[in-house]
Formats: sequence, C-alpha cells, structure tokens
Amino acid sequence: MSGRPSWRATQAVVILLVLFVTACQSTTSSSSPTPGPTLSASPLAACPAAPAPAGPQVVLAGQPAPDDLVFDTDGRLLISDITAGTVSALNPDGTVERIAGGLSEPEGMVLAGDGRILVAEQGRNRIVAIDPTTHAVSLWRAFPNRTGRDGIDGIGPVLPSLDSLGNLLPTGGNVIVPDSPNGVVWRVTGDGKSATQIATGMNRPAGGGIDANGRIFIADEGGPVWVLDPSKRRFATLPTPDDVLVGRGGHVFVNTLGDNAIHELDAQGHQVAAVSGIQQPQGIALDDADNLYYTEFSKGRVGRFVRTFVLDPAKVTRIGPGHYLICPVVRRAQGFSTPLGLTTGSSAITSILRLVQPGTDSSGAIEVQTTEPSLGITVNAGLLSQSETISLSP
Repeated sequence: MSGRPSWRATQAVVILLVLFVTACQSTTSSSSPTPGPTLSASPLAACPAAPAPAGPQVVLAGQPAPDDLVFDTDGRLLISDITAGTVSALNPDGTVERIAGGLSEPEGMVLAGDGRILVAEQGRNRIVAIDPTTHAVSLWRAFPNRTGRDGIDGIGPVLPSLDSLGNLLPTGGNVIVPDSPNGVVWRVTGDGKSATQIATGMNRPAGGGIDANGRIFIADEGGPVWVLDPSKRRFATLPTPDDVLVGRGGHVFVNTLGDNAIHELDAQGHQVAAVSGIQQPQGIALDDADNLYYTEFSKGRVGRFVRTFVLDPAKVTRIGPGHYLICPVVRRAQGFSTPLGLTTGSSAITSILRLVQPGTDSSGAIEVQTTEPSLGITVNAGLLSQSETISLSP
C-alpha cells in the first residue's frame, strides 16, 4: 500500500482539474462572444440586352460626298470626302473631327504599319500619309498617269508581317496599290520608296483585300473580282466592283456601283447574300465584329448593317465613393446567338468586385471599385469583338 496514492488524494486531484477546465472555458467565452447572424451579398443581376436595328441604319448624314471608309487604331470610322477634300473621323459619341483637309479628291484609305493613314488622292494620282497625332500630310508615293483617265482610286491592303507559324515575312508591311488608270497592281514597301508590279491586264483596278491565307483580291471596275494566289485568276464577275474586303469568317464583301449593292461571297466566290438599294456605295468597311459600314455617295451619308452585335453606351450607377455598378448594353443582330464573353482590366487602383457574363438575352454586369476616371471593357465572340471606354463620375 505504501507505493499507491490514497483514494482521497485521487479525488482531490480530479476536483482541481474540473475547476481548472471550467475556469478556462469561462475566460474563453467572455473574450470571444458568439457572433450574430451575417447578411450575404445579393447576387449581381445581369443587365438586359436589346435587339439590334434590323436593316440599314444611318450613322452620319449631311456630308458633301463621302467616298471611302476605314477604321483607325482607336476604333473610329475614318471617312474621305472627294468634294470637301477632307478626311474626317466619326467618334463613338457621334461627333465628327476633321483629320486633314486640302486634299484633291481623296478616295481609298488604309492604315500603314506605323500607324499613319495612307490616302489615295485621285486628283493628283498619288498617295499621301497623314500623321495620326499631328495630322500633318506628307507625300508617300506618286504614280505616273499619262492615260488621261481618273487617277488612283483605292489602296490597300497592308500585307501581314508574320506567317501562320509566326515567322517573319519578307513582304510584311508592304502595301498593295491598285494603279487604276494604268490597269496594274503594285506591291509597295511600307516607306513608299520601292514598288514591284504583281499584276497586269486589268481594266480599272479600284480596291483590294486579303484573306487569312494570303490571297489578294482586287476589285476591277470592268467587272471582274480578281484573286492573286499568286497568279491572277477571276474570282467573280459583278456589275462595276469598286472595293473588296474580307471578313474574319473568310467571306468576301464587294460594293458594286452598277447595281447599287453590296455582295457577300463565300471563299469560293459564290454569292451568299446581297444588300441592294444603296445609292452609289463608294466605300465599305468592317468593324472588329464584322458589322458592315458603307457610304451612300449620292445621298451624302454613311450607313451600317449590324451583322453580329454592337455595344451601345453602358449605363453606370454610382453606389459609393469610387464604387460603381456598370450595365453594358449589348445589341444582337437577329439570328446571332453565339455566346459572348465580357472582359475588363484591373490594376492597383481598380478592383473588379463582381462580373456577370452576358447571356443570349442579357448584357452581363460589372461591379467595380476604382479611382480611375474610366474603365475599358471588351465583349467578344471568338474572332469578333467590340470595345468601349466607360466614363466614371467621381
């Protein structure tokens, strides 16, 4: 018995342990009270979508003689006017800014690889370059014209710098120039200093385009649409083709003066659609979502057909200092149901708190915290995209 603790000693130890544990629980309970119920944030609802206008839509009117169109790097639509002798920009808010004046019958335009705007001056049979920042005009290249016919009409495209594998191409940045009065086509280096003749035997080549495979298309006012692959062959025959573009899906668009129409052809030259009743469509352009813009020369206006989707100005609700709810406004063309993706940037002073993607009948939504004065968004569907810069009030 001498080596074992007594029953009373054991009982005392148990009582002390119970008292110690009880004291600890009491201390913990008093320093950390049980939290009350919390309210979870309500889900961010997607904003409604709206259908795009069906058929033609006038986006600019009251112009003297709008001729050709091209989009600049900021997404503005540039317009040449052969009567006013100007190149102007149609801003997203509908205002018009003059970029250059004093030109002699400015026609076709294309953006050079260095960002300059190349413009064909039909009245002087030359191409000038407009600095996009200073708006200064300089000679890019002059062409001889001893035919007595009207001078150069269209210009472009600019050849890609890389092939499909990412390798540099020796002709990257070169510009295709249809020499309208002389019936030939030139490939000119980006600085305008060297020219190589790549096609002959045309009536009046007036515009050019290029597809993803590098095929060059030439609209010839004599009737053919030629393809250079690299040899020349007839791609289609239409009434007085004036210009040609290739969409991101590979379809070819040709505006024709003989029937006042715009024709959409597949990659083999078969017609899949046509828009008629356009009064002298001298120029066409496709935006980043392949929506079609065109000039109506004799009516002095610029129109648009929404083929996929467009963005109207977003709606912004300020819910606190630097705290906003943003409703994009997506307008889909009838029958266009491709899924859309909404993206936006963030930074050290811009936090995207919540983002809801667009649906087939909704435009998505964004909750953002920022001290920036604006926010850029992009809505895309594969190769098609539309971007918008949204102003944010403080």
